[in-house]
Amino acid sequence: MSIEDIKKELEKTKNKAAFLKQKLEEADPSSKSDIRKLYIEEIRKKSMVKLDSYEPVEYRLTYDSLSEGLEPLYFWMLDFLRNDEPSGLGLEVSKVEEAFEATASSGYFGEMGLRRSTMEDRAMKMLQTINTVVRSIINLIYDLKEFKIRIEHYDDLKSDDEIKRESAELALKGVWMDQVDIQKGRAAINTMSQQLQFVTLRDAFFVAKTLEKAQDLDLNDRVKKILLRKLDEYLKWKKYSEQELKKRYDIERQYLKSQVDSLKLYTKWTRPYLKASQQLRMKEFNSPDLVAAFDNMQMELTLFGKKEIKPGSVFEEYNSLKIGKKFYSCVEVNFKFRTIPQAVRTQTGSHYVHAGTTDMTFRAFVFTDDELKELEAQELYEDMDIVEELTNVSLKALEEDLNEFLKEEPKKQDLKKKKKEFEFKIPFSEPVKEFYGITRSVSKGFMELLHFNVGGKNYESGLIRKKAEETALKNTFVAYDVYKKSHGMLSW
Repeated sequence: MSIEDIKKELEKTKNKAAFLKQKLEEADPSSKSDIRKLYIEEIRKKSMVKLDSYEPVEYRLTYDSLSEGLEPLYFWMLDFLRNDEPSGLGLEVSKVEEAFEATASSGYFGEMGLRRSTMEDRAMKMLQTINTVVRSIINLIYDLKEFKIRIEHYDDLKSDDEIKRESAELALKGVWMDQVDIQKGRAAINTMSQQLQFVTLRDAFFVAKTLEKAQDLDLNDRVKKILLRKLDEYLKWKKYSEQELKKRYDIERQYLKSQVDSLKLYTKWTRPYLKASQQLRMKEFNSPDLVAAFDNMQMELTLFGKKEIKPGSVFEEYNSLKIGKKFYSCVEVNFKFRTIPQAVRTQTGSHYVHAGTTDMTFRAFVFTDDELKELEAQELYEDMDIVEELTNVSLKALEEDLNEFLKEEPKKQDLKKKKKEFEFKIPFSEPVKEFYGITRSVSKGFMELLHFNVGGKNYESGLIRKKAEETALKNTFVAYDVYKKSHGMLSW
């Protein structure tokens, strides 16, 4: 389904966030980025604080000064949001968005492009190593699967089921003929049966289980001598190959673990270069503020501050209340800079000073802890998509196999202990206690369900959310108003 079709279905859907989350899980890597943007935008729309007019709350401010740098504006707001009261709002602040675009004729464009190329070259060298490790992991997984099938044949030989034992014996004989005996050339059983007229040799080999039973078969002496020799070779191979196969299986499992650890390490080393190259990559704003012949640029930054609203802040009696989720009062400040970068050269190097027009937008949000985790996870996936596309492999497809081979097998002592625990007999009084516990938990769950539906936790959650909305509105206005007052602007 294309992104346009998803947008059309989205207009008809009531629960838009759940619909987009499902499409995000089903989408291929090429369309995940666009769907993820829609998903994040939908969560933000749902969480924006609205007034009685059902319009989201926004405060806007434009600050124009070519004689003053933009850094003081940004860091003043960062400190005010982060500092504790009374000098600030006491929020937990993070930077959630950063993008810029410079005109092609500017010196800033050339220098940032050179730095980005350096980061990309280093990242590509590391990604080549990652590709090599990934191919090694895939080969190891396929080898371990083959070893596991062979080991299961050896385990079936010790089974109490006669059919399993016989089928395992036939399977191992086939493996020996196809992989070991075939190397003998014209002396191999298959070759002798097809080309040298030893027609009964192959069937006799599969029928005979031991050397004694091979002696009793109705065969001529020449065929019987060859059969005894081949059967003796097979029995010795079966004895020693089981030990060697299990050793190799354990060794390759350990090697797979070391390769996975190496992949994690290389990915960790590569991520800073990928992140730096992505941060230095310019975004296309398609804005009339940027003219190719001018030496200017446009920049966008977003600060996000959050603070948990605890139940005790609504009513003192709610201090011990547990509602299953947390509510956060959030403030978002978005900066849009139209700047003229000026190069300043010092003894330690050169850097750019930005001055120009700043558009500041203040917004209020209320998020639950689950919604914040979703937003943080989607931002993390944006970075991981780059690694996944550049390595040309989906590690999620290998996740099940890796978990199968990397998990530690339970020790024999643990298995005995579990067996003993299972065989432990329950005293006569235990069923009575268990029945009493079950009835008590059922009645308690019924009362909690009744309380939840009849103005219980839904009502209390609504009060806490309303308190979070009021706090978000208050903090958003305070940040907007105090900024204006501290900078000598008209306020009321």
